[in-house]
Amino acid sequence: MSLRKAVLQRITPLPSRTPSPSLAHEWPQSPDSETIFPDLAHHRELEPDEHTATRSKSPDFMSPNGGLVKRWRVNLGEHGASLPAELATISLSGTVKREAELWFEDGNIVLLCRDAAFRVYRGLLTRHSVIFRDLLAMAQPSTSETMESCPVVHISDAPDDLRYLLRVLCGIRKFPAIPGERMEFAELAALVRMSHKYHVEDLHSRAMHHLKLYFTNDLSVWDAAGVDGNAFVHVTPPDAITAISLARLTHAESVLPTALYLCCQLDGELSAGVERPDGSTERLDGKDLELVLRGRTELVRASTRGACTICKPTPSGQCTSKACERALREILGMMLDGLQKDPIGDIAGYAALDTWEHWIEDVVELWPLCEACRAMLHARDLDVRRDVWKRLPQYMGIAVADWKDPTVAAPAPTK
Repeated sequence: MSLRKAVLQRITPLPSRTPSPSLAHEWPQSPDSETIFPDLAHHRELEPDEHTATRSKSPDFMSPNGGLVKRWRVNLGEHGASLPAELATISLSGTVKREAELWFEDGNIVLLCRDAAFRVYRGLLTRHSVIFRDLLAMAQPSTSETMESCPVVHISDAPDDLRYLLRVLCGIRKFPAIPGERMEFAELAALVRMSHKYHVEDLHSRAMHHLKLYFTNDLSVWDAAGVDGNAFVHVTPPDAITAISLARLTHAESVLPTALYLCCQLDGELSAGVERPDGSTERLDGKDLELVLRGRTELVRASTRGACTICKPTPSGQCTSKACERALREILGMMLDGLQKDPIGDIAGYAALDTWEHWIEDVVELWPLCEACRAMLHARDLDVRRDVWKRLPQYMGIAVADWKDPTVAAPAPTK
C-alpha cells in the first residue's frame, strides 16, 4: 500500500459516549377497554421431576403489547362474572419448570411465564407495582388454578424479561450494577420494558438513567464512554435498534439522535434486525428506517464539510514556518483527491462524530507543520465534532428539547 493511500485511511479511536440526570415520567395512557379475557391453558404430557400445576381457567393478565403503565385498577366486580364458577373446580395437567433462583418455599404466589414458574411474594410485588397489586388481587386459591397450594398468575412476557425484573425486586440482583461489573444491554433493556409496563417507578427511573448514560444528549459524556459501552453496561452496535424501540416506548426523545446515529453505522443488521434472548427479532419500523437512510445522507455531507474545514489551507495566526501554508494546500489537495476517488469512504463516511486526531498526526509526518499549525488542526477537529453534535438531532430528523449544545459555554455558577 502506498504511503499516500495509507494517509487516506482514517485512523480513529472508538467513539465514546452517557445521561441527562433529569428523567421525565411520561407514561402513556393505559387501555380504557375491558381487561384481557382468559385463555385456556394448553394440555401437556406430564414429565418426570417437573412440577405439576393444577389448573382451572386462569386469566392471561398481561399481553406482550400491553403498555399498561398509567395507574389503573382492575374492576373486580365487572370482571368477576366473566370467570364461571364451575371453572374453578376444573383441573388441567401441565408441565412447568421451577426457576430455582426465584422459587421461594414460603412464597405465596406463582407467576407462570410460558413454561417457567416463579414462586415469589405477593406483598413484595404489590409494594413495588400498582399493576401487580391489581392483577394479583384477582388471583385467589379458591377462584384460580394453583401450584403447590399457591395461586397461579399467567404472565405473557418473555421469561428472561420477567426473570430480570424479579431478580431486582427480590434483591438478588444489585441494580445499578457496581462499576466494573457490567450488565449486558439485553438485561438493561428488559428492566426498562418491564418497569415501564408494570409501573415500577423507582426501578424505571434508575433503568432510564443508565440507558441515557450511554445514549446521551451530552458530547462530553459520549466521549467518556466507548463503542462497547461504559462502566455499567456492555453495548454492541446492533443494540442501537433496541434503544430506539425503548426510546419510542418511554417517550425518551433525547435517546434517539445517538441511537439513530449508531444505526447509520450498521450494515446487514439494519434490515435483518437484532435477535432478542427469547428468539424474537427486533427491527426498526418503517418510519425509523427512513430516518436512518435520510440521516446517512446528512452525515456524509457533514463529514465532507468537516474534512474540508480541517484541511483549510490557512495557517495558524501563531505560525512559525513559511512552509506550513504550502503543506496545508497539499494536504487539502490530497483530501479532495481522496473524496473524488471514494465519495463515501473513510473521509466522507457516516461516522461524522469520529475524531480525526490520529489521521492528523499521520498527515503531519508527511507534511511537517509547526506546533501552532498542528494544534490548529486539532482545534478545528474539535470544532467540527461539536458542530456535528449540535446538529445531530436535525440530521436524524428528531426534535429534542434538552439537547446540549457543546458550542455554547456553560453559564458560570451563581454565588
